Amino acid sequence: MRKNFLLFLMIVVTLPAAALLVVSVHSYRAQEEAMDSMMRSYVLDLAETYAEIGRSGRGPSRHRPMGQMRFRMMSMDQALKMGEAGGMLYLAPDGRTLAASPGAEKFLFLMRDGPFDEEPRRVLDDEGNVYYAVSRELDDGNRILAVVSRTVLIAPLAGIWKFWIMAAMIASSAVFIGMLLLWKYLAAPLRGIVEKIPRISWGRDRNPVLYSGPIYELGSLSEVIGDLAGEAFDKEELKRQYVTDMVRVEEQARRHLARELHDGPLQASVAAIKRIQLAGEVLKNNGADSAEHLATAEEAVQAAAGEIRDYCDELSPSWVRLGLASALQENADRLSKAYESLAVEVEADEELDSLPEEQVLALVRIFQEAASNAV
Repeated sequence: MRKNFLLFLMIVVTLPAAALLVVSVHSYRAQEEAMDSMMRSYVLDLAETYAEIGRSGRGPSRHRPMGQMRFRMMSMDQALKMGEAGGMLYLAPDGRTLAASPGAEKFLFLMRDGPFDEEPRRVLDDEGNVYYAVSRELDDGNRILAVVSRTVLIAPLAGIWKFWIMAAMIASSAVFIGMLLLWKYLAAPLRGIVEKIPRISWGRDRNPVLYSGPIYELGSLSEVIGDLAGEAFDKEELKRQYVTDMVRVEEQARRHLARELHDGPLQASVAAIKRIQLAGEVLKNNGADSAEHLATAEEAVQAAAGEIRDYCDELSPSWVRLGLASALQENADRLSKAYESLAVEVEADEELDSLPEEQVLALVRIFQEAASNAV
């Protein structure tokens, strides 16, 4: 739950905004449809009423010309009284105007698209004003044309409704877009940083880049984590250098001791062996017992010299300069000789002979330790 809590909060805030946006769009469309239906119904009722008056003998062709009738509508606004909101036209079959309500002649331009049908038609003028017009035929062949202007009649009322609906749409859209931007530029990158942190190889990645976006705070967080990774890398590098220096110092001490043994006791032992050998040649013919004692002394000195050589070779091995594959094979042969019942085989790529002496020595030491533990 904690892992997805941020996503949950984003959804909780976004859903009401999205719902408000959907409701606002639907309300806007529903209002437009309701206004359109109301205007169609109104102009249709108007045409039907005057057509019925004409058929009953009380129309403009009998006693009262239409030009003398007051065309009253839903409001007492002065503009409506002057015919701005609509009008009635009494037309002959050839399209001539026989009579009209005050100011209705200006609606004749609506006939440019042809005669009107029995159903109300929505018409736009050149200025974008919306009109609804419908025609009804009388018994004498003449027609009644009823025209109403939506722009004048219900524009103020529709404007109020549109204002609140558009305000709700804009507010919900702003919240919805803001939440999307917040998710894209803050929440998603933050989740990305959280997912990348466990994949950092501390001590190996020197300066991992977790974020490169426009948010300053996330950039600062990425820099801090990068600095920590850099410090871990430096510490690991220092540790590796320390171990390398320790191995180097130890090997230098081994070489120094090997040189001291080789140049001192070993040389003295070799010289003693030579003198014993010469003494044995001289005393060979004079006394068998003396020769036997000298032979025993020679064997003891030979054994001491062999041990010193082994120590020198162990402390400063000559095989380290042969390369890794050859050094491993040399040590495997020595182990096989030391343990007669044991056969040690080595498989190594000859390309490994190009490794530095320090790495060769470290790997061979590991091999020797592993072989000793196995035996």
